[in-house]
Amino acid sequence: MKNYYLRIFSIASIITILILLTSKTLLSSNNKANENQSLIEATKTEKPQQSQVESSQQQQWRQQLSVLQQNLKKYQQDGNIAQEISTLSQIGIIHNELNEYSQALEYLQLAQTKLNSSNVAPREKSFIESELLVGLGTIYADQGNYPQVLEITRKISQSSSLTIGDLGSNAKPKPDKKQAPEVDVRKDAYTLYSIASTQQKRGKVREALRTAEEVLKMLRTVNEKNGEQEVTNFINTLRQQLQ
Repeated sequence: MKNYYLRIFSIASIITILILLTSKTLLSSNNKANENQSLIEATKTEKPQQSQVESSQQQQWRQQLSVLQQNLKKYQQDGNIAQEISTLSQIGIIHNELNEYSQALEYLQLAQTKLNSSNVAPREKSFIESELLVGLGTIYADQGNYPQVLEITRKISQSSSLTIGDLGSNAKPKPDKKQAPEVDVRKDAYTLYSIASTQQKRGKVREALRTAEEVLKMLRTVNEKNGEQEVTNFINTLRQQLQ
């Protein structure tokens, strides 16, 4: 079992990178088909131990929740608002991994409220907000709330590009035009497909299947034949894993 903090960093990093690379095309269907077959065979071998692994995993999440709750009290007493917000976010992510979605949303939203009313420096605030949005996007994706997921991913992409473009520059910040991002169904489908892959890696196979089925519906509306075949193969893999 990986260290908790590495797991949290991995989840956030994977999702963030995938969001920023939504214009990337899907992998070739032939290569993916071979990967899917290998994954199915590996999954069949691992099934007898799956329940034990999940039980151990949940126990470790519970233990980490206890530690984080203690840390939260300390940061609140010390008046360390940045660490308090970060800890609230981490607690929310763990609740999500435990499928406790209402608690997960409660902690993430509380972190967002505290961030909005804090005196954290604007640049640091922007990065923290992106992290919170990643957490919220993960929760909404696992719940199947895809319109909300896509809205959040667009916000992260827009925020990240503005921040990165400003690094190392003396240029003054551009005024916020508050223009709604254009909707690109193909790009949105690729975003959700990447999220579905991440859900599978996190062991949330049912959630990944639901997301992949939504992707397939979207690709059919734009007649993306190659993408449809790719996602269909992925869906079949997920169904095999659930058998």
